[in-house]
Amino acid sequence: MAYLTLLRSSKILENQTKVQVILPDQLTEDRKLPVLWLLHGLGDNGSCWQRKTNLEQLASKYRLCVIMPDAGRSFYTNMAFGGRYWDYLTAELIPQMRAYLPISTAAADNFIAGNSMGGYGALKLALKKTNWFSAVAAISPVVDLSVVPSIMPDYQAVFGQAGITQPQYQLSTMAQEADLQALQQLRWYHAIGDQDFMKRPNDTFNDYLVRQLDLEVTYNKGPGDHDWNYWNEQIRMVLEWLMINENEVVK
Repeated sequence: MAYLTLLRSSKILENQTKVQVILPDQLTEDRKLPVLWLLHGLGDNGSCWQRKTNLEQLASKYRLCVIMPDAGRSFYTNMAFGGRYWDYLTAELIPQMRAYLPISTAAADNFIAGNSMGGYGALKLALKKTNWFSAVAAISPVVDLSVVPSIMPDYQAVFGQAGITQPQYQLSTMAQEADLQALQQLRWYHAIGDQDFMKRPNDTFNDYLVRQLDLEVTYNKGPGDHDWNYWNEQIRMVLEWLMINENEVVK
């Protein structure tokens, strides 16, 4: 595998940014690679998945490109007092990576995943950019923003003084505004550890996806906490789940 750190100047953020990329060693001119857009959690950056898990070996096994952007502490939003990270991700980063790298633009070959804050970001992308992806995997996601002040003292920089209660930041509101039939075409993976402090809101959110939206969700529950021991195991399970239909996705 090739592991790249791309340094680029973002017009939207008006700053230098880093993007971590894993690419198979052998590339062919006649085939675009399937790609996993993998988002980091609060307090980490785009290098965390490569540093803290066996992601490179897994990506090699499945001949998959993995792209891991930096998003700071933004919750993948246009911050109230900070960078426009949602615009950066959707209007700049993803289109530019598709221009730079030999990756497929077909929804069938694009997957979105993340952990904790990145799980919120992955769900947000799946709900708002549904036709960009064929599968979403949310690992220990923040699904109830009322928990954010307890884990992020500077949360008002992202959401403003009352932002965590405003509808536009709620995943349920995004789901209500989305094309339901398009959501039902996605493959959904949701994982939470039994010892995770966000277990109860995740159970409630999964019930919402299944009972209210009639989505087919692979909900993985079991031993585990909100930590890298759990996420290291989960990224293996996510990639196995993604490649269930390997003959259709990875050729």
